Amino acid sequence: MDGTVTTVIILIFVFSIIGGVTGKKGTAPTRIRQYQTEAPGSLPVEVDTGQLYSTVNVTNLPGAGFTAGYTANLVESMKTFIKGYAPKVEPWEAQQISNNIITYSQKYDVNPKVVFGLIARESRFNRFAVSSSGAQGLGQLLPSTAAGLGVTDGFDIEQNVMGTSRYVRSLMDRFPEPNKVTFSLAGYLEGPNIVKKRGSFKSHTKSYIEDILKISNRI
Repeated sequence: MDGTVTTVIILIFVFSIIGGVTGKKGTAPTRIRQYQTEAPGSLPVEVDTGQLYSTVNVTNLPGAGFTAGYTANLVESMKTFIKGYAPKVEPWEAQQISNNIITYSQKYDVNPKVVFGLIARESRFNRFAVSSSGAQGLGQLLPSTAAGLGVTDGFDIEQNVMGTSRYVRSLMDRFPEPNKVTFSLAGYLEGPNIVKKRGSFKSHTKSYIEDILKISNRI
């Protein structure tokens, strides 16, 4: 009698395990993961879901022209920001970067704060930065783009700031208000032709634009 009971209990236990396994097999996930991890222990990185945007979530959107962003103490504000944001940048480099942003933003009539924010986002003010695609310097200009802008040395502070400012101006000439600044920045990342044709930008580009404009609003 005891042996029979023991056998029954064992059989019930086995069947319950089999049922649990087969019940789980083929079960659909309850939600789609929107984030993935680059490496063990790293912060989650947003995966582009394919959604398109035409606006960004930033208050005090900056104007397009030079006067929209220029203030008398702007150079000092830029230098102070660089010191905290990129402490490895030498003081003389910070001075040259700031001075040239003012000079060429005025020449090409673009908001110097926007150019500053773009350079911060692209290179963290590392004038020797090189991307995996070969983009160079402060504004991460591709050699082909740089050549068309009159830049012969992408690692030269003045030339790169000049080329970056000039390129931003050319982008702003392609997009109308009220989205001139945001769509120009989208075009800088994705390419102006696709942004203009589509009339929108991707989710990772939205984050890119927001980062730039948040920096521009801090100086």
